Amino acid sequence: MMISPMGFIEMHKEKRYKDLIKVRDELIDDLRSFEANPDQTGFINPSPEVVYQMNLQYLGKLCELIADKYNKEYVWGEE
Repeated sequence: MMISPMGFIEMHKEKRYKDLIKVRDELIDDLRSFEANPDQTGFINPSPEVVYQMNLQYLGKLCELIADKYNKEYVWGEE
């Protein structure tokens, strides 16, 4: 079972900008891996297709968080 996109963000919301970039890169690596071999089969639950779709949703929410953190840390200098 996978967590919701908002649950994923809750897990990472306290991280700094540079740490969020690492999380983003890991998600992108996972997405590219699936895209290179989308015909993965097996008895994996959740399926690779579901993991791919959820990773896309995580990435979308994560990008929003990264933009907010960038503004706070580098534009507004709050940290």
